[in-house]
Amino acid sequence: MKICRILFALLLVASVLLSSASAEFVEVDQTTGTTTTSNSVVTQKEKGLVDWTNNYVEATGMAVAPTGTKGAQAKALARRGAMLDLQRNLLEFMVGVQIDAQTTMEDFMANDKVRGEIHGIIRNVEAISGEWDGESYTIKGRIKLGQIRTVIAPHIPPAPVVYPEVGATPDVEIYVDDTPAPAPRAPKKSAPKKSRARYSGLVIDVRHLPYVPAMSFNVYDTKGRPVYGMNFVNQKNYLQSGICAYFNNINVARGDVFVSPSPIVAKAVRLGKNNVDIYISNSDAAKVRSSSYDFRKECKVIIVSR
Repeated sequence: MKICRILFALLLVASVLLSSASAEFVEVDQTTGTTTTSNSVVTQKEKGLVDWTNNYVEATGMAVAPTGTKGAQAKALARRGAMLDLQRNLLEFMVGVQIDAQTTMEDFMANDKVRGEIHGIIRNVEAISGEWDGESYTIKGRIKLGQIRTVIAPHIPPAPVVYPEVGATPDVEIYVDDTPAPAPRAPKKSAPKKSRARYSGLVIDVRHLPYVPAMSFNVYDTKGRPVYGMNFVNQKNYLQSGICAYFNNINVARGDVFVSPSPIVAKAVRLGKNNVDIYISNSDAAKVRSSSYDFRKECKVIIVSR
């Protein structure tokens, strides 16, 4: 009986270790710097990270207590230094965040108003954890992406029309038709209009491509005609939830309440500049445009990225 109890205890410990080891699967895409965990899609760099699924930017700061200080004073001074280090790291990380296919936050911060507002957000960063080991203080802080969207939304340009085949507008032949007009015909009875399908959202699978998540992007059909982007969305919805949601599981995405019950599921054909903009097939684009419910206004779009 004693041996059985020992074996049971060992099995219990082993099961706990296995479950904790598998609870947070992490995969890093070396080409894009995007980290996929079991729960979210994250862009991680040296100074911080963006969790695109949970909508926040996170960084860590650390500082050592000044020489000659002890106790509560040492802890307070080290915490103050750690907070300053956190703010510096957030600023260094933020300038590299991809806003759209053309620009990063660094480009936007050339605008004095944008720069001032971003600095204000960073100064008011939310500290989510702190640790004092008697010599140094480490602090972790987060900024919500919604705060950043409020600053950048007025400055994001509408989607340009892109012709991927030649990079320019196609040639148009102009001519004059001087043939006589045909005699008028009796009007025909129009056929009854077909009812338009009602789609509840759009799920785009880009797992097979080196997609780079961004604060804004455009979706085109293969002829370069815009299908989705900032010029299709309601700004209030964009500020609240972002231009899309990010998932790493296609089955979870298509069944998510955000786009259910009848989303269009499209596989990306290719990516545009800087691997941010997305091209989908003309048939999938036609479904989006013909939907009796324009889900684009409410940003009901999910990108499934690896």
